[in-house]
Amino acid sequence: MRRHSYKRMATMSFIIVLVCIAISTGMAMYSMSRMALQNQKEMNLLLAARIHDRINSSMTEPIMVARTMSKNGFLYRFLAEDEAVAPEEDCINEMQSYLSDLKQGVGYDTAFVVSSTTNRYYTDIGLNKIVDPVNDEHDIWYSIFLEKNKEYDLDVDVDEVNDNVWTVFVNARLEKDGELLGVCGVGVQMTEIQALLAEYENEYDVKINLIDSNGLVQVDTDEFNIENAYLDDVPINTEDSAEYVYTAENGRFTVSKCIENLGWYLVVQKEGAGLDDDFRIILLQNGILFLIVVLAFFFANHVARRRTRVLEKRSYADSLTGIGNRSAYEEAIARLETDDPADDLVYINVDVNGLKEQNDNMGHAAGDELLKAAADCLETIFGKYGNIYRIGGDEFSAILHMTPQELSQAKADLEEYCANWHGQYVHEVSLSMGYVARYEVGSMPLDRMIREADRRMYDAKREYYNQAGHNRRRRSTDMPEGEGRRASDRRDGE
Repeated sequence: MRRHSYKRMATMSFIIVLVCIAISTGMAMYSMSRMALQNQKEMNLLLAARIHDRINSSMTEPIMVARTMSKNGFLYRFLAEDEAVAPEEDCINEMQSYLSDLKQGVGYDTAFVVSSTTNRYYTDIGLNKIVDPVNDEHDIWYSIFLEKNKEYDLDVDVDEVNDNVWTVFVNARLEKDGELLGVCGVGVQMTEIQALLAEYENEYDVKINLIDSNGLVQVDTDEFNIENAYLDDVPINTEDSAEYVYTAENGRFTVSKCIENLGWYLVVQKEGAGLDDDFRIILLQNGILFLIVVLAFFFANHVARRRTRVLEKRSYADSLTGIGNRSAYEEAIARLETDDPADDLVYINVDVNGLKEQNDNMGHAAGDELLKAAADCLETIFGKYGNIYRIGGDEFSAILHMTPQELSQAKADLEEYCANWHGQYVHEVSLSMGYVARYEVGSMPLDRMIREADRRMYDAKREYYNQAGHNRRRRSTDMPEGEGRRASDRRDGE
C-alpha cells in the first residue's frame, strides 16, 4: 500500500511540475507574442507615416503651384478683360507662351487654363479643345469640380495632351471678387507616384493605395485598379484627418490615414502580417525549449520510475531465491485483511525438510541450493495461481486462488516435481506443507486460516521426521489455538 501511495504521489508531482512548466512557458510565449504584435503595430504605423509624408511632400508642390496660378494677376486680367477683346489666335499664343514658361519652370508634365467664358482649354502647346461637359464625357471633371465649389481639388484622369497617360491633375478655381473666371492647374504623371509606391511595396512587402472617401482607387501600381477598383472594406476616419486607423485580423494588417492636402486616404495593407520573422524564431525557440524540457522531464521520470521499480522489486524480493520476501508477504496479508478474501483463496505454509542436516553435513552452499530448489518447486507448480514468499530461513508461504480440482492436481504435480529435482548438492526436495482452502473452512477469519495452515504444516513435518526415525522438532498436537504462531510473526533466519 505504501508503494502505491508513493507512485500516486510521484505521478501527481510529475503532473504538477509539468503543468507549472507548461503554464509558465505558455505565459512567457503569450507575453512575447503580445509584445511582438505591439512592436509590429508600431512598425506598421511608422511605415505608414513615412509613406504618408513622402506622398504628401511629393504632391504639396504641385498643389502650391496650382493655387499660386489661381492668384496670378496676369490670368485675372487675361480672363476678365483681354480674352473678350483680343483675337482668338492672339489669346491662344499668349496663353501658350505663359503655360510653356510655367511648365518648363516647374518641370511638370502639363499646365492648363480653362476659361469659364469661352470654355477654351489652353495648354502649353496651344488650344487643346473647347470644354463641353454635356456632350463630352472626358470633360465631366470640369462641371464636377465647379459643383464642389472648392479652392482646389485633385482629379485622376488620362491626359489627352500626353498620349492618354494616367495623370494626377491639380485643379484650382480662378475667381476675382467672387466672380468665376475659370480653372487652372498642373498635371503630374502618375508614374512618379507609382514609382514611389512601388519602392515601398517592394522593400516592405506591402500593398499601397490612394483612395477617395468612397473607397475608389485613385492611385495604384496596377493601372487596372485606377478609377476601377473599390476598397470599401477599409476603415477610414472621415472626422479626424490626423488619426491613423489600424486594424489587424486574420493575419492581415491595414493602416489608413487621410492625406489632407490631397483629400485622399493612404491605405497600407499586408497579407500574412502578424509576428515578424525575428519574433517567430524566438517563439519557435521557446517552443522547442519547452519540448526539450518536457522530454527531458519525461525521460528523467521514466528513469527514476524504472529505478524505483527495480529498487522496489529488490526490496520485495528474496535475495537468495528471487521470490517475494517477508515485506512483500506482509503487504499481501495486509491487503487480504482489508478486503474480503475471495472464495477460491488457498493459503499454504511450507517448511523445508532437512535444511539443518544439509548445512551441517555439506555446508551452506548445499543449504542455499536446497532453499533455491524449494522456491523453484513452489514457483513452478503454484506460480500461475498466485504468489510465493520466503518468510523465514526455511519457511515459505503461498497465497493462491485455485479451484479444488486445480489444488488437487497441483499437489500431485508438486510431489512429482520435488522428487525429480536434482542439483549439484541436492538430489531430492522434501517439503512439509499445510494447506487451508477458503471453500473448505467457510468464513473463517484470515488470521485463523494462517494459524490452521501453520498447524497443519507442523503436523506434516512431525510425520516426516517420525517416518525418518528421528524427531527434529517437538510440537504439541493439542496446543491451544491461541498459542499457534502466525506466519506473519516469524522472522528470517529462524
